[in-house]
Amino acid sequence: INAEYMGTDLGARFFIAMKALKRFDFYRKVPLDLTEPTTPGAIISIVCGAFMVFLLFSEFVSFLTLDETSEMFVQQEEGGKIRLKFNMTFPKMPCFVFSLDVLDIMGRHEVGVSQTIQKTRISAEGLSKGLLASPNPADEDAKEMQDEGCNVEGYVDVNKVPGSFHISAHGLQHYVQRYLKGMLNVNHIIHYFTPGDTILNPADFPGSLRPLDETHRTGDSPLTTYEYFLDIIPTIYSSPLGVDTKAYQLTAHTHQFDSAPSHMPAVYYRYQLSPITVKFLKRKKKFSHFLTYVCAIVGGVFTVAGLLNSLLQSSIVAFQKNVLGKSN
Repeated sequence: INAEYMGTDLGARFFIAMKALKRFDFYRKVPLDLTEPTTPGAIISIVCGAFMVFLLFSEFVSFLTLDETSEMFVQQEEGGKIRLKFNMTFPKMPCFVFSLDVLDIMGRHEVGVSQTIQKTRISAEGLSKGLLASPNPADEDAKEMQDEGCNVEGYVDVNKVPGSFHISAHGLQHYVQRYLKGMLNVNHIIHYFTPGDTILNPADFPGSLRPLDETHRTGDSPLTTYEYFLDIIPTIYSSPLGVDTKAYQLTAHTHQFDSAPSHMPAVYYRYQLSPITVKFLKRKKKFSHFLTYVCAIVGGVFTVAGLLNSLLQSSIVAFQKNVLGKSN
């Protein structure tokens, strides 16, 4: 008898607990016989359902897309050199009068850099005529080349301090006077110019990587001197796997002017290294953020749909009462 009484007592307590728990139900059911479907409600449901599917699909695509962010910080660059790679064509400047000089604030002054540069002869029609055979051509060879241009490809290693390198005919003025009638023309085309050992495709990486590519300066006066002011910015590209790729961005400003008759025209590249390092990061979005946005979309669409439906139903009822005179 006691066991039967205790079982009945526990069952009653459980029933009372469940009944008390139902008071916290936020989603109480309405009997089906008390609900009535309406045409406006169906239209709102279909439109809002389609809109919700569109938002959920957009959020899913956004979740799969990597986030790209950037940050800047001051980083002390280690000593050493930066390699400046280039490919330039001088349509009116023969290869045998080409000279590249390097200067910087550390006292470096190197004239006639040639070990890391390849000079290709270009005919007046723009066709390649092969590499320059000798930097000191014979008289007959120089006369043959005096109407040619020159394509220059290679690199120069510079210290990580402010400096410049310039292209002219310094030290070769006697060739200019004898074969070019004292007139040097440094109009040029920059096919590419990039700092650093790593060459990146600008289409695949953000930032200003190669702003001087395909720069044409060929229609100016033969006496024009050109100046390029370059800011070299250390840059780190961080992949989603945490692999860092180090490179350099480049910003360039150009100035040109006519040289005095007593001075030969030249092309100056004045560079300096920025103390600011830029880091680009690609990261995956957190799954918890995706779930949060999904819940917000579903809840928001259902809430707005309910408000629209209530507003529409209230408007229909008011219209029927005031205009049609219907009370039901």
